[in-house]
Amino acid sequence: MSEDWEFDKTEEAEEEEQDVINYQISSYPADITLKGYEDKWDKKQITIPDFQRNYVWDQVKASKLIESFLLGLPVPGVFLYKDRSTNKLAVIDGQQRILSAIRFFKNEFDEKIFRLKNVLPKWEGKTYLELDEPDRFQLDDTVLRATVVQQLDPADDSSIYHIFERLNTGGINLNPMEIRKCVYFGKLFDKLEELNENPKWRKIIAKEKVDKRLRDVELVLRILSLYENWESYSKPMKGFLNRFMASIKKLPDDELEEKLDYFTDKFKSACDVISDSLPNKPFHLRGRINYAAMDSIFVAVMRMDDVPNNIDERYSSLVNDDDFIRSATLNTSDESTLHARFSRARKILAE
Repeated sequence: MSEDWEFDKTEEAEEEEQDVINYQISSYPADITLKGYEDKWDKKQITIPDFQRNYVWDQVKASKLIESFLLGLPVPGVFLYKDRSTNKLAVIDGQQRILSAIRFFKNEFDEKIFRLKNVLPKWEGKTYLELDEPDRFQLDDTVLRATVVQQLDPADDSSIYHIFERLNTGGINLNPMEIRKCVYFGKLFDKLEELNENPKWRKIIAKEKVDKRLRDVELVLRILSLYENWESYSKPMKGFLNRFMASIKKLPDDELEEKLDYFTDKFKSACDVISDSLPNKPFHLRGRINYAAMDSIFVAVMRMDDVPNNIDERYSSLVNDDDFIRSATLNTSDESTLHARFSRARKILAE
């Protein structure tokens, strides 16, 4: 990871300190047969979240799993997240095992027929339908135990966010924004990714290519959430961003569309002003992007009714102001510090 994407070290440490969790989840075991997984897959009740890697097993590895089922050997269970509003099950961990079984039942492996490979001679080269009837019954009825996790309070997504955060999914340690893409998927996230591709925004953050780990998308989220209500900010920043996404996701469709259009206009207008009127890389105060300077200046510009003719001079005064620099570099996630820098940015840039 390049330095440009690192949080201020003080803020990063504070996020760890303040990440106190009050779990509001329940989990229970579910003995689902392999045929049961296929049935749920066909009904689209089981889904693979966007953050999950693609199916990566080769035919030999998938065949070895099927052989283990046929032999009655123990196979590690899977983790599923149950959405209480839809009863759909998102695969948190176990995609390769579940899809291998489904592929064998459906007799397909990529564009080939799924024939067992490198297994015991009595099963070598056979498809599901070519297995002896007792073996098919054995496979149909084999249980792959699932731990099903669900949110107790449908109005609060915070606990399930932390479950995703703490589970190591598919060998990938997910960052906060990748987890949000799963937990808070929908029109807001689509809009964040769209705004992240704005050419002037790319110029401002000095990143031509979109970040594969969504760290630039998180900057857009940070700006919009603080624009909406920085006055009510409380740390940690991670929790503040989560609450914002949860609140927007719950809006009725007509209100959501109106809100997203409003955000789009404000964000794009601010990008125009900052890109056209301020120096190149305006938030790279010490060689890397300073998120605290970025959020306060961006929000100040977004809240302007009229942009001053001398905004470039005002910006120069702001980034040389001792009080502002202190609040943009020390204890940046503290409520009092954030309020101080936002107030200072508004006063110097807009008043």
